[in-house]
Amino acid sequence: MIKKLVALATAALLTGCVTAADKFQTDMPIGTVVTDKVSTPQGDVLLPPGKWTVVGKDLFRNNNYHPFGQVALAQISVTKELDGLVFFTTPLESHFGYGFYATGACDRREGDLYHEKSSNQELGVQGCFSVRDLGVSLDDSDEAHLTQADSYLDTHNVYRHDSMLFSAYRVVRGHKLLVVQYGFNYRQPTGNVIPGYTPAEKFNYDKSFGRELWKTNLETVIAWSKEKEDTIRSTFLD
Repeated sequence: MIKKLVALATAALLTGCVTAADKFQTDMPIGTVVTDKVSTPQGDVLLPPGKWTVVGKDLFRNNNYHPFGQVALAQISVTKELDGLVFFTTPLESHFGYGFYATGACDRREGDLYHEKSSNQELGVQGCFSVRDLGVSLDDSDEAHLTQADSYLDTHNVYRHDSMLFSAYRVVRGHKLLVVQYGFNYRQPTGNVIPGYTPAEKFNYDKSFGRELWKTNLETVIAWSKEKEDTIRSTFLD
């Protein structure tokens, strides 16, 4: 009886010691379908409209041994075409005295089609986003969640174009950090690049551009990115 009680007590202690990193590795396995948002220890990550499939997960530690979770999600059409991608990275455990502020992380980069910086306070709140046209070749990446995503899409015979429009956000407040990228298939007909979304205010892209469909869908992606910046930030931080 004593041995049994000791065993039960030990099991209870072990259960109580499950960390956020442990939970991340077991929760939301590859193949899980989610909508609206993904919950993390630091906050929720907003998802665009539609169903999103978890196609890759990875855990790594920074120089201070803080565990970070990385997740890849895909929006796959009924015809097995890749219509969207979401990649995000966030700490799973970090103490309140630690800060993730980086001075140049919100600077405009070469190749940005659109860039906006809402806050960049020294050791304070940081928020910015940029829109770029990027390739979606994942097989040459050294990050596990991306190679897993590449393998998942290949295994399930999902067709993907060579590039997508990506809206990338950085959100920081003290020990909280979110880096998230939203990828959209700009080759879809006008109005379908973000299903269910109609811009509250049309954005006019006046720089040189290629095809009219690319320009129109780029304007929609930029409009969505501007409209959703506050929501993405507050969903994660508050």
